[in-house]
Amino acid sequence: MTTSKLLASDFDDPQATLQSLHDRICDTAQLPLNQARALPAATYTDDAQFAWERDAVLVRQWLCVAHISQINHTGDYVNLDLLGERISVVNAGTDGIRVLSRVCAHRGMDIMPPEFGHAAQGNCDNFRCPYHHWVYALDGSLKGAPLMKDHPDVVGGHMSLHAFNSVVWQGFVFVNFSGDAEPINTQFGGLETHLARWQMDELVMVADIAWDCPFNWKVLVENFMEPYHHVGAHQSLFQPILPAQGCWTDEEGANFQVCHLPLSKALQQKVKAGEPQLISFKPMPALIEEDFLEWTVYLAAPTMLLFVAPDRVYWYRLQPEAAGRMQLRTTLLVHPDSIQAYDYVQTLEAETELMRKFHLEDMEMCGAVQSGLSSAAYSPGPLSALEEPVWLFQRYLARQIQLRA
Repeated sequence: MTTSKLLASDFDDPQATLQSLHDRICDTAQLPLNQARALPAATYTDDAQFAWERDAVLVRQWLCVAHISQINHTGDYVNLDLLGERISVVNAGTDGIRVLSRVCAHRGMDIMPPEFGHAAQGNCDNFRCPYHHWVYALDGSLKGAPLMKDHPDVVGGHMSLHAFNSVVWQGFVFVNFSGDAEPINTQFGGLETHLARWQMDELVMVADIAWDCPFNWKVLVENFMEPYHHVGAHQSLFQPILPAQGCWTDEEGANFQVCHLPLSKALQQKVKAGEPQLISFKPMPALIEEDFLEWTVYLAAPTMLLFVAPDRVYWYRLQPEAAGRMQLRTTLLVHPDSIQAYDYVQTLEAETELMRKFHLEDMEMCGAVQSGLSSAAYSPGPLSALEEPVWLFQRYLARQIQLRA
């Protein structure tokens, strides 16, 4: 197996270069865990690879775009840009949750352009295109077009905002741009049993932080899932309470991963003695004792990331933009009864600052990794056993390559 960087001569034939990279990814993914290595740099830096991932993987899979607590009421919406599509996740009342294109059916104007001051989240009675004031109902159907009421396309009801394939699963809204993804219960079959006790459809989002990230989306996924970096990046925040050396990874799921982060032995002893540890909000009511002994990280591939504790869920919304850039929202969800606590405001302020602090540590590390991947000195190094989630993610990527070959 060749682990060197792509040669300059390879770039004479972009297709050959991409095939060469895919061969190297697949070769690396076939290694046993005790021989696992990092992937070639071009996996994260090459524009052609990102374009392939966008068209062959990301648009064909279920991507998580909102939590239902963000759109509780009729007319509530969340706007975002994802893979070149400007979309609105909207509660259309009796018409359910919709994921609509914001591209006007008239001449392509964004009906809620952020450049015109439209908020990324809010409530509305309808959608009005600012260009010619075409008006759409919350379900995307056209309600009116000034001075065109007699036009056959308008009268015939043929004009509407495009509705993307969407579904609500475990309290989260997912979109599939290609329209032909397998049923989400099939894609993530088996993951529900891990998440069920958290009843995530009942949680509420209480914090949401935006990040502009100068690195590849897969750099973040790998960083998020592996606990080895607790000894370095999080040596003060997580290593004392969730020590890397005690972490372990579940058996491989076809489209998901689960990595367990047990509390330190001292904290576990206190939990078993009836003293819950690291609890700031109301714990989820359906949990069992074992749930209080660890935190857990999940990947619902390709991009849904969850960091779960007994009293909270962190959800990451990934928006890949280019080989070396993405947008990210890091959010905090808690049980609604937590909001009634007398010290809730102070607790939320402290926990939001903690969330910002450990995410900042990750952002700094991921940015520096992306810089290193662009260096001529980079060569794929060996993986620790604690980086098993990285190895599993390599195997997922290899399956996607083989599926599209």
